[in-house]
Amino acid sequence: MTMTTIRIETISDTASGHVFAEVYKDGDATPVMRSIPAFASHDELADQVLELLRAHFPDHFPFVEDPTIGV
Repeated sequence: MTMTTIRIETISDTASGHVFAEVYKDGDATPVMRSIPAFASHDELADQVLELLRAHFPDHFPFVEDPTIGV
């Protein structure tokens, strides 16, 4: 079995005063993805990331009725 590690960092952008995210895979030094600095705080960005993950990676079998998405 192959396993991948994904790390998401929240970073302050001093020019704009906003926060952005960088996503790293398997300990690489270069991010595979970077957002624009569009978040007011590290907490706001973390909440957005967690909401996205919960929506796309439910903690139950995917072929059952899911009231959160109306199916």
